[in-house]
Amino acid sequence: MPNIFNYKLLCLVVCLTVTTLIHAKSDEPFIQSEKFEFMLHDLKGNILSSTDKIFTGKVLLVTLWGTWCPPCISEIPTFIELQGQYRDSGLVIIAISFEAEVQDDLRKEQLRSFVDKYNINYMVLDGGVPKNFETALPSVQNVSGFPVEILINKKGKIEIIRNGYGYSEVWAAKLKHEIKTLLNKSAN
Repeated sequence: MPNIFNYKLLCLVVCLTVTTLIHAKSDEPFIQSEKFEFMLHDLKGNILSSTDKIFTGKVLLVTLWGTWCPPCISEIPTFIELQGQYRDSGLVIIAISFEAEVQDDLRKEQLRSFVDKYNINYMVLDGGVPKNFETALPSVQNVSGFPVEILINKKGKIEIIRNGYGYSEVWAAKLKHEIKTLLNKSAN
């Protein structure tokens, strides 16, 4: 007859192991729904939505960032290069910025100045202030810092969501490879 204590101990160990494995990647951000959705202002004050036709059938690289974030700034030259190289192939880069300035007009003006200073050639949207992150992007969960990268295929399916850690040659090469792979896949 098996010892009931040993059986309970074995069950406890198995449960703890399974729980640990399930939550092993819990430090990564994730999207709660099937699609990444947003409705935000661009720097001219126009409202853009994830359902707008300009995004249909495109590969989207979304970065969640702030002008106050050094790793975010270090990624900008790579994004500029990728947007220039793959715009005509169907890549749309969207940078959703979260800034400290509370007043909308001042925040947008600061962002416009930043975009001009860095010659940013991709779309920059105003996410608002960091404390309103959950209101601006309610489906994005477990974000503990910026930048966050979201890569979306031509069908609108999220392929990758991850914490970014700033520029590195390995990161840039991997991102370029991931984008090229998605651009070469059919949207059907």
